Amino acid sequence: MHRVISRPARHLAELLGPPPADRRELWVVDGTLIPVHDQSRTAKSKNYRRSVNVQVVCRARNRRAGAVCDAWPGNRNDVVVFRETLDQSLPDHPRLSGDGGYRGYDQIRSPRRGPDGRIVRDRNYKRFRKRRAVAEHTLARLKDHQILRQCRRRGGAVNHAVAGVAALHNLKLDIR
Repeated sequence: MHRVISRPARHLAELLGPPPADRRELWVVDGTLIPVHDQSRTAKSKNYRRSVNVQVVCRARNRRAGAVCDAWPGNRNDVVVFRETLDQSLPDHPRLSGDGGYRGYDQIRSPRRGPDGRIVRDRNYKRFRKRRAVAEHTLARLKDHQILRQCRRRGGAVNHAVAGVAALHNLKLDIR
């Protein structure tokens, strides 16, 4: 199976294209852990024994994946991985939304917090949660693919696998 996947993986990853530049659209960013066997790229994390952290930016309107970052060890926080990977490749985007893991990062909107540091659960928070669900659904669809459930790719091939699956996800949305 490795030989079948390794040849088209790089070409599928190139289908994803450049990162989103449309400033009118709302884009949602979220991170996920992908279990990987290659111990040179991974670290022990709280959900999986050995995993990598991957950030995915998707369009809120239609769940289309816009950008995928390179894999980092799974014990890194979402905001650290985003700052070191996607922040340099994405243009300064005014409509980029994230969950509570991106707290304190100015370029990503996160839920509003009160003076005590807790999230204020008002009408705006309910709308924010509905927009955030788009990213969670997109990540769930990406992880439906067997190659991301237990990734056995080594080195940079993990990045190609994730970007390739995101490109296949976009193609599937285009067919509908």
